[in-house]
Order: sequence, then C-alpha cells, then structure tokens
Amino acid sequence: MTGKFRRVAVSVEHLFVEIEGRLVLEDINLKVYEGEIVAVVGPNGGGKTTFLKTLLGLIKPTRGKVEVFSLPPEEAVKRHLVGYLPQRLNFQRNSCLSALDVVLLGMWFLKLPKEEKVRRALRAMEVLGVAHLRDRRFSDLSGGQRQRVNLARVVAAEPKLLLLDEPTTGIDFGGQQTFYETIRKLRDEKGFTVIMVTHDVGVVWKFVDKAVCINRRLYYHGEPQAILRPEILEKIYGAEVIPLFHKHH
Repeated sequence: MTGKFRRVAVSVEHLFVEIEGRLVLEDINLKVYEGEIVAVVGPNGGGKTTFLKTLLGLIKPTRGKVEVFSLPPEEAVKRHLVGYLPQRLNFQRNSCLSALDVVLLGMWFLKLPKEEKVRRALRAMEVLGVAHLRDRRFSDLSGGQRQRVNLARVVAAEPKLLLLDEPTTGIDFGGQQTFYETIRKLRDEKGFTVIMVTHDVGVVWKFVDKAVCINRRLYYHGEPQAILRPEILEKIYGAEVIPLFHKHH
C-alpha cells in the first residue's frame, strides 16, 4: 500500500525520550498513513512500548514532535480517536464480569443509550468471532479468547487508530496467524489505522503494510519482508538470534 494520496495518521519528528536519565528513544522520524497496518519490532528494552505510550500521550517527548491526526497525542486520545490494547488486561479469577461486560467497559466514556452500546459491543464481538461467548465469564476464557474479547472492547468504541502492544502474547502459532488475519480484515472493513508492537517477526510480516524496527533508534521503516533479511535482523537483535526467525516460513 502507498500513502501518497492519503492523510498522515501519525507523524513523528526527531523524537527523543529520556526516562530517569536514560535515553530510551533517540531521533525517531517516521510517518504512518491512514489505513496502514504497521508492525513495530525490536528487542526487549529497545523502546517499543515507550514509543506506543508516547503516541498515547502517556510519556512526554524530551525533544521532538509527535502528532496523531494532526493533534497532540493527548488531544487525540481525549477525542476518542485512539484505541489502546495493552499487553495484558485480565481480571481477577473470581470476577463475575462476562465477556460482554468487558466489551461494554470499553465504551464507558461514550454518551450513548445503553441499547446502542450493547448493539456496538455485540457487532464487534461478531466480527471478532466471540459473540457466542457473550455470557461466559471473562476469567474462564482461554488466552486467545480473552485477547479477542479485549480487541472487541477497543474496536466497539470505533476509534480511528488502534495501538496494540504485544497482542498475541500467550497465543500459539496458529492463533497468531488468525489474529493478524482478523486485524487485516478489520482494517479493510472499518478503515482503521493500526500500529502494533510484536515479537512475531516470522509471522507478522505477511499481514502488515510496513515494518518499523526500533532498538532505541529507528533502524528500518519500510516493506515488511525486509525485516527478515539477516543484515536487518543482526542490527536489531544481534547475529546469535537470527535463526529463531526462520522457523515458520
């Protein structure tokens, strides 16, 4: 896909982030266009989650500029343009919340009649293949089912940008592929822009439009299949881990 004739959804210019005296992100520059699915990859501690939190306005840049739909990130969040799925959002094992309850929680801020919220929730659950779980206790669901319900919670509020942090954690290889196929289907049907942090380098490249490789600095931003090149992987992860990414293709 090309962003030539589309609006910029996320613009990052010379972004530096320092936390407790440590430089976490250094001179990051990139643009994400509306409707793109972008995978952010890199090693643990490389700044990927910090990058997402900066787009959410939760972390302020030390230097540089970040805009989401031409707005400061905190303003874009305030206007409900951004939906966020953290690595894990589980409830206590003794929680009585149903899957439908969890999805409805994602719309608490919307001034809509309850009937409309339920309609949106069920529609999102249907799209994500979990409508049949509506009355099941969320805490009793499998990891993959919980993550789909969590995604339905984000989608039901109808944001324009989805930020997903390790969305397939705890999901097996086949489930990972299914999850990414669902993300692409959502983008095609709803027009979402998606930025997701992931470790699934050997899987995700087939389902995204662009890859962003971050290890404090931006090492690559472009066609996703390029992240499988040994020279790119070596820069990001180190030579010793390269074979790990060639198991499934």
